[in-house]
Amino acid sequence: MFSTSLRIKLAGVILLSLVAAPVFAQTATYNDAYTIQGFSQPNRVSQVASATSGIILSFNASEGDRVRQGDCLVQLDHRIHDEKLELARVAKDSLGDLQSAEAELTAKNARLDRLIELSSRNHATAVELMQAQEDSAIARANVQRAKDRLAQATADHARLLAESNQFWINAPFDGVVVEFAKEVGEYVGPGEAVICTVAELDTLCVEFLLPRHYRDSFNVGDDVDVVFTVANETVRGTIQFISPFPNGETNTFKVKTRVDNSSGLLNAGERCQLRVNSGSPPKSDSPSNLQLSQHRL
Repeated sequence: MFSTSLRIKLAGVILLSLVAAPVFAQTATYNDAYTIQGFSQPNRVSQVASATSGIILSFNASEGDRVRQGDCLVQLDHRIHDEKLELARVAKDSLGDLQSAEAELTAKNARLDRLIELSSRNHATAVELMQAQEDSAIARANVQRAKDRLAQATADHARLLAESNQFWINAPFDGVVVEFAKEVGEYVGPGEAVICTVAELDTLCVEFLLPRHYRDSFNVGDDVDVVFTVANETVRGTIQFISPFPNGETNTFKVKTRVDNSSGLLNAGERCQLRVNSGSPPKSDSPSNLQLSQHRL
């Protein structure tokens, strides 16, 4: 028996070979039922990348590990960012400038009130009153400026706090870590942001190329029998997608079928067969379709 990590790597090699090799749509007979051949693959494959530049500090998972959505896979070096965050925290919590401006405003308003009272008894000149009013207006502006600086510092701290999450690279969905593209100490940045590959294997996607004369036999949502030939297992799958138009070169429709693999007994990169019907295949107006056995993309 192969280890989980080795099986995943082998599946990856198979998938790469499928991409490089010509793809065929075939019909064959299997247990008195006409079948169409296809290949299984992970339901989703994600090349997990970093949204920020940095140096890889540590890995929190290994190749072959099962991970849950949101689990931390890789940690970037965040020590300098932490210092910036602390400075931003100190700035947003610093109330000295605001308190000083408010105290000055209180003093200027008090002086203005006294001069207004004195002016009502003709004990203060109009110039003194006007100067006191200007001083009060300037003091109010200083308070507002201190509040604006404090709001800016608070927003800057919130921004740095949000950016802190970018130093932890998390799994985008439940799956298996297939491989890491980087090592500890390597740089991650624009053009080379991909760090690892995660594949969803609890559900497999099996793609078939359906000949045109079988198109009307299937609909999205139909349950179908999918045969995994290597494992010699027949499982129920659900059609999730049928191409709305055929491929011009092969005259076939792409069909995607989802198969439950929560048991982990089925492999990605395995040849599969889609059972069409019992008895002889349906007739077609085109003689070439009647003789259809193989199409090359």
